[in-house]
Amino acid sequence: MAARKKTKARKAPASPKQTRPSKKLGKRGQTKALPKPAKKPSAKKASAAPAKKKAPAPMSTPARDARKALELKKTIKRALAPQHDDKAVVDAYMRDVDHPFKAEMQAVRQIILAASDKVSERIKWNAPSFFYKEDLGAFNPRATEYAHLILLFPDGAGMEDSSDLLEGKHKDRREAKFHGMDDVKAKKPALEKLVKRWVAFRDR
Repeated sequence: MAARKKTKARKAPASPKQTRPSKKLGKRGQTKALPKPAKKPSAKKASAAPAKKKAPAPMSTPARDARKALELKKTIKRALAPQHDDKAVVDAYMRDVDHPFKAEMQAVRQIILAASDKVSERIKWNAPSFFYKEDLGAFNPRATEYAHLILLFPDGAGMEDSSDLLEGKHKDRREAKFHGMDDVKAKKPALEKLVKRWVAFRDR
């Protein structure tokens, strides 16, 4: 009996690798480019936190309104407070002013400045004025019948006067009128005393 021939076992054909075609056929054998995959959203944009809402303004209360009013008052007071002595400017004003009682105004000015070395002067309200921490007073050059000095007394402190120097009944100011050089000399002691008392009240 003839021996059987050994036959080699046939290997199964390797399956082709499944690869993604870069192009696909369209009509009439034309090729079309495959659509590009959509871009994924940026990680930064995706993780961005939503904008914070502004906190509502605090509700108005009587106490808060009172504090604001006080702060505003202090700010205005600081803005109006004199910063330096403008003696040279006042000298120029007095040199050029045309007033029938110019000599009396100059004499009163010297009395006030000599009464206390704490008092300074400047131009305010379009006239020579005097101050120490606060406004002491100023001339009123619009009055031409006499040398007219307006004196200020915050809260009425320091306006006590037993002489005939001060006139008027306002709550925080008085007037002094000088009708000539003799009147200036007669009222000089009272004016000096008043200026010193006014300064003493500001130093308390």
